[in-house]
Order: sequence, then structure tokens, then C-alpha cells
Amino acid sequence: MKKLNKKEQEALKSARYSYYYARDILKNRFKKGEIVISKNAEFSYRYALNILKGRFEKGEIAISKNTHYSYRYALNILNGRFEKGEDAISKDAYYSKSYKENIYDAEKELEKELKKKQEKKEQKELEDLRNSISINNLYRLEI
Repeated sequence: MKKLNKKEQEALKSARYSYYYARDILKNRFKKGEIVISKNAEFSYRYALNILKGRFEKGEIAISKNTHYSYRYALNILNGRFEKGEDAISKDAYYSKSYKENIYDAEKELEKELKKKQEKKEQKELEDLRNSISINNLYRLEI
């Protein structure tokens, strides 16, 4: 195993240092610091948003315990529900209402739209199949 350099050793002292080391020094993922980062809701969220630009599963337990970061994680990272954080979100009137309006209801509306599109696609395929059968039957009659 490769020995840590002095900057990495310093970075591993806290979630804040590990996050800023990834953001400002590496300008990339800092795998060695992810365990430290994952214990802090704020820096887990920031790491997901600014470094990974996507989900940070290791930090989801910490995030799920914080109302603000659970809501932000659902809104900005997952672009949908964050079920692990819904308990924390439900305890705050503002975030609970915002979550319902901006995430939960929006997701339900999207599901409805997708279902409608799927039904239209299936109807079109059925119509095309019927037309194909009719054309084949007409062709047979001509022969």
C-alpha cells in the first residue's frame, strides 16, 4: 500500500479538509478521504454535488439524518426521491412541504407522463400490427 504524503495526512484529519483537498488540490475524487467525508452530512452532500457530480452512497447515512441536506440531495443529486432521508425531511414543515411539491409530486407526475407515452407507443404498435395483418390478407387475396 502506498504511503500517504503529508498533504494527504492533513486532509484525512476531517471531512472539511478531505473535501477541500479533493476540490482544490486534486480537483478530483479523493478515495482515501471518502470514509472521513462520509461521516459528515454537509461535506458528503458537497462532495456528491461538486466532486462526484452524482450520487455518493457512502455518505447517504449521514445525509439522511439531516433535513436540509436530505432535501438538497434529493433535489440536486438524485433528481427524485431520497427515501433514506424522508424521515428527517418529514419532521420539518418547510422542507416537508417543499419536498412534496418539488420532488414527490413531480416524480408522480413524471411517472404518469411516462405511462401515457408507453400506452401511446403500445397503441401505435398494435395499430401497425393490425395494418400489417390487413395488408398481408389483401395481398393473399390478390394472388
